[in-house]
Amino acid sequence: MNKRALSILAIMLALMLLAGCSNAPATEPTPSEAAGNPEATLTIKSADSSITLTWEDIKELPTYEGPGGRISSVGHVTPPTTFKGITIEDLCNLVGGLSEENSVQIMAKDGYGMTFSYDQIVSGDYDTYDPSDGENKPFSGKLWTVVVYQEEGNPISTEKDGPLRLAILGTNKIVTDGHWWIKWVTSIEVKQSEEKWTLNLEGEMSEEIDSGSFETCAASSCHGNSWTDEEGQTWQGVPLWILVGRVDDDNNHEGIAFNDTVAEAGYNINLIANDGYNITLESWQVARNNEIFLAYLLNDELLLEKYWPLRLVGLDLEKPNWIGTVETIEVNMP
Repeated sequence: MNKRALSILAIMLALMLLAGCSNAPATEPTPSEAAGNPEATLTIKSADSSITLTWEDIKELPTYEGPGGRISSVGHVTPPTTFKGITIEDLCNLVGGLSEENSVQIMAKDGYGMTFSYDQIVSGDYDTYDPSDGENKPFSGKLWTVVVYQEEGNPISTEKDGPLRLAILGTNKIVTDGHWWIKWVTSIEVKQSEEKWTLNLEGEMSEEIDSGSFETCAASSCHGNSWTDEEGQTWQGVPLWILVGRVDDDNNHEGIAFNDTVAEAGYNINLIANDGYNITLESWQVARNNEIFLAYLLNDELLLEKYWPLRLVGLDLEKPNWIGTVETIEVNMP
């Protein structure tokens, strides 16, 4: 067992002792600690275990401190500053730890949530950007996913986005996508990952979207859309035009990134199933249309095998074009 794991184990034992020792002398928080909202709690759970940490418990855990910044969906860069908190990996160790078969769902008090993959939590597998201009820039160092409670040595206020928020921190200054930076974090859940799959996007650029990234994008707090059909079934997924915008020109990030000018000029969009079956739509049908989308959930459950992992559905889509088992989208530019 490594030193970090031993440290966490010791803290867990200490927390249990404190719970049974009501006469232990209280330690007065410093003014800066008290400002962080001592009533805050953080719940961590897995299939086999659950723990709720108080503000004082949180302050006793091993910390990570480092710089991190974020870039918004419209390309606005919040420059890196120094944050302090506890890594998600260490927090998950309190309820049994992570394996490659796990993903981690992190929720905020306002219902916003994101699902993180094992590789993101353990290896820091995130897109990174240059703080000076927001351009995509590879990062050679390690990135840590951290629940933070201090920024530049000061508590993160409840009014702003604290007392606990998520941050992606490195060993030097780098910027990551802002949608990962969840405000007002209240819970962490270690979940069993579903079978992994990949959606291939081909156009002016190429991109592969893994299942975890698609699920995150499909959240109502991100780009997700849902629709209840005439049979009362509710489908949930991502509008097709959002995905097309990732590869219709060399801008796959800034803003929604959909190129209206090229769409007006006209092009075909081919959707191809894993058995080779395909359909073709026109750009004018898809442009800025939230009523045609790739669904990955039906009535809050994963799709049946005959449609899994993705099915094209929507109010503005004729039933013969409801193609299932979609694995590739080809954007045939003029």
